[in-house]
Amino acid sequence: MNDELSTSPKSKQSLDARFQSRRHTYERLHQIADMMDEAMAQGCTADEAEARAIEQIEKLGRELLTDWAEQKQQQSLEQSQKENPSAIRHIKKK
Repeated sequence: MNDELSTSPKSKQSLDARFQSRRHTYERLHQIADMMDEAMAQGCTADEAEARAIEQIEKLGRELLTDWAEQKQQQSLEQSQKENPSAIRHIKKK
């Protein structure tokens, strides 16, 4: 396994620049950092702080995957409408 950090062009951008279009994710990262600061201020043990961090990062992961899936679905819809403009848009009724 390669332990070195990626040297891709995107990794040279600041996190602020990379998350500019993903404000929700950027805010969640700040919330997690604030939560960790608060846990330390409250005197939590390392195990407690770790458990809190893991829980929040798992939630963030689910949110990221949901965002990704929604973007992919929208891209697929736009692509299919481009390829076949007369196609009827099928969506789930509420």
